[in-house]
Amino acid sequence: MSGPVHAALAGDPVLAEHYAAFRAKAESALNPRLVALIRQAIAAVHGMEAAAIDDAALDERTRVCVAYARRIPFEHTAITDPEAASVVAHLGEPGFVAFSVVAALADAECRAGLVDLEGLAGV
Repeated sequence: MSGPVHAALAGDPVLAEHYAAFRAKAESALNPRLVALIRQAIAAVHGMEAAAIDDAALDERTRVCVAYARRIPFEHTAITDPEAASVVAHLGEPGFVAFSVVAALADAECRAGLVDLEGLAGV
């Protein structure tokens, strides 16, 4: 694993290992393609991803999940119960929890990169 959060944790190898393991467990509960799309969608919201996702090429399940992921960085308080329920309907409750963790970590990692967390941590 790499990235600004991992780099900022380099001074504490145990914490870095735990963070990597936590992220890997959440990601392993989902399809790897969906994980990549979640991370790409959130990075695009932050202006960090050049390649846009072609929603027309996605199946309905994936399109619903990507649309939800796009709202997490700046519109999370406006997400409705029916919107969340549609993701739960596609992924199941455990999948929704994993999806939420993956999306939250992707958002945090993007934000860490935007503020140079590694530099702020003195690494």
